[in-house]
Amino acid sequence: MTETELAASAGQTVPDILANEGIIYLIRINGLGLLKDAGGANRVFKSATAAGTVLASMGFESAQVVHQCAYDEVIGHEPLAPADRFMKTPMDLSGLKPLV
Repeated sequence: MTETELAASAGQTVPDILANEGIIYLIRINGLGLLKDAGGANRVFKSATAAGTVLASMGFESAQVVHQCAYDEVIGHEPLAPADRFMKTPMDLSGLKPLV
């Protein structure tokens, strides 16, 4: 998804900010995929705040930070049920608008 496509969906959906490895954050809109840079690669942010600031600048009011929960597998337990594999935390973007 391009920045133009992302901006066009502001007010219509709540974007996901995917948290990966603690230093990689990606923006996703269901149905449109991941936000890409000009070269077609995934646009990577260093924090949820950095990703949220971009979303706030495009008119989004909120987002959802999605963390993968793989702890049980790491310690040798059975994998979690699909519904429990992700922890979703709402993120209010209104506080980021002064940063735009």
